[in-house]
Amino acid sequence: MDNMTPMINTVTRVTLVLMAGLVMGWALHHETRTITLGMALGLVAGLVNFRYLAVKVRRVTQSIANKEGNAFSLGFVTRICFAILVTMFSVKIEHFSLEATIAGLFIPQLLAIPAGIYLSIKKKM
Repeated sequence: MDNMTPMINTVTRVTLVLMAGLVMGWALHHETRTITLGMALGLVAGLVNFRYLAVKVRRVTQSIANKEGNAFSLGFVTRICFAILVTMFSVKIEHFSLEATIAGLFIPQLLAIPAGIYLSIKKKM
């Protein structure tokens, strides 16, 4: 598991496919428009947080590998502030379901587990 890029790309692709399905569901099924929009908003924010965490992890590992004494962080405050911003947006605008938005925030991180297992079985990581 030296290279995380295949897992990040796999999670990004699966999340984008889910978002495409949600947008199609938003267009075709009028009764669940708030849920599909909320889930799509949560998936966008969750994917941004996931990719930001991947960048920070790369920087930390490079810092440790180069034996630099710089202080580092994984950007927890930035990621939690972005999640709070998205939930506040969902609360303020009535067209988004708050529950679906919060659930969508966690889906990309949870998708990393089966993607990592699948890619390790296929030996791509």
